[in-house]
Amino acid sequence: MHGAGRPGDREILGLAARLSERGQPFALATVVSRLPPSSSRVGQKALVEADGSFHGWLGGACIEPVVQREARAAMRDGQPRIVVLAPDARSDRADAIVYPMTCHSGGTVEIYVEPQLPAPVLALFGDSPVTHALAAMATGAGYRVRVAEAAEVAQAGEEADAAEPVPVGKAELYALVATLGVWDEEAVERALRAGARYVGLVASPRRAEEVRRLLLERGWEEGTLTPLVSPAGLDIGAREPAEIAISILAELILVRRRDADEREEVALEGDGDAAGEEGVAVDPVCGMEVETESARHTLDHEGVTLFFCCSGCREKYARDLALAVDA
Repeated sequence: MHGAGRPGDREILGLAARLSERGQPFALATVVSRLPPSSSRVGQKALVEADGSFHGWLGGACIEPVVQREARAAMRDGQPRIVVLAPDARSDRADAIVYPMTCHSGGTVEIYVEPQLPAPVLALFGDSPVTHALAAMATGAGYRVRVAEAAEVAQAGEEADAAEPVPVGKAELYALVATLGVWDEEAVERALRAGARYVGLVASPRRAEEVRRLLLERGWEEGTLTPLVSPAGLDIGAREPAEIAISILAELILVRRRDADEREEVALEGDGDAAGEEGVAVDPVCGMEVETESARHTLDHEGVTLFFCCSGCREKYARDLALAVDA
């Protein structure tokens, strides 16, 4: 039985579907094994949103903050993980991330945490053989393709403040501008305002330089034009529209993988520096990050306030401290 107010698996999967439709990232956590006396059940599910909001129940209050932490880390680096909570903080699984089990119920629990990141969006500006070919290829490569109509592009000019950016939710946005010189500047501006990581421009070198010059005259700073790339696509000697589309898709993949590697590196650095962040402490028992302002479980020892993710960690630390003093 689920506790009062706790969503069951059906509600969690329904929430997952709604978040996916809105392009919002989240992570699903599923209990894959347990050893008594843990109150967890194999198959129990929980969902963690990007802001840390936790939905569901996995068998104990001490489990929730651990899963929250690993779920958010999984959303940052895009990698699933096995999380193990065990009384001795040990596991036979070499691929597991292990924490001490601090719940009063005890036992061991293995949880599979899987990030669900929204598919990247490719916004296409322009009606040409290249955009037609790229739309088909990008869809097969897992992109959500959105084609901007000419009227939408035109609105990004004089009515830029009123024009809504390309709606993508929290998904990564990439763009290709192939408007044949008619709406180049307006389309590039629209993509940049929407936060596109890559804006490929199909144009001659002379035309591309003119677009960049006009954008600078309109108030754009050089640093904000970094995503703008022209000619779009890797240099593979492409000539036909389908070949050009392949070269552009290859460049998109290159940019995406590079960005993912950079985000993973930043995430790893952030995990290592957590103890030094203002307002963040590290639980001395399980290593969990704890926001000091909202922490409910603390212990003062020799003039220093220690912060804990849950009462179980605090009690374990206090118990071990008492044993050390008595010895």
